[in-house]
Amino acid sequence: MNFNIKRYIIFIIGILVMTLGVSLTVKSEVGAGAYDSINFGLANLFKISVSIAIWVTSFIVVIIASILRRKFLKLTTFVTAIIVGISTDMWVMTIKNIVFNTIFEKVFAFSIGICLISIGIAIYIIPKLPANPTDDLMVALTEEKGISIMKAKLTIDTICIIIAFALKGPIGIGTIIATVLIGPLIDIINKLIRNIFPQYIE
Repeated sequence: MNFNIKRYIIFIIGILVMTLGVSLTVKSEVGAGAYDSINFGLANLFKISVSIAIWVTSFIVVIIASILRRKFLKLTTFVTAIIVGISTDMWVMTIKNIVFNTIFEKVFAFSIGICLISIGIAIYIIPKLPANPTDDLMVALTEEKGISIMKAKLTIDTICIIIAFALKGPIGIGTIIATVLIGPLIDIINKLIRNIFPQYIE
């Protein structure tokens, strides 16, 4: 298989895995991730689809990342945001009829969701194709400020929690757990994948 084709396949798989994880965490009602809470909060507030909310917030993040890098807007990342938005809506529709009744079911769904989000992000940033704006911002922070992926993710999530709270997004105990766990998990999985598949890093 052609090398470039492999990169795109890995990229798409990563996005699909990540957005399935997002949909599961929201469906669990334990608490969505910080950035996801903003998007779902906006969607509920303005009665729009989650994808549109994602596109709006993503464009704002593209501007922030460009300021950090002191470069022109990296609009290619917005293309990824469009894919992420569509994929998120797809998974939300796919699992909408699934009901988690017990606390165990909700916590289990949330846990699986967190793992999938972390794995998905760690996978799709490997081929170095345009990242989702929020993840590109995470990368920009590591490049420009010299901090780890974990610290960058925690910083972004903390700010997002404050905004999501103001928007009355689906924040819960799971949001705090996601904020604490996703950054380190991405860091660990990303390094693991880089060691196993160095050909995709060159």
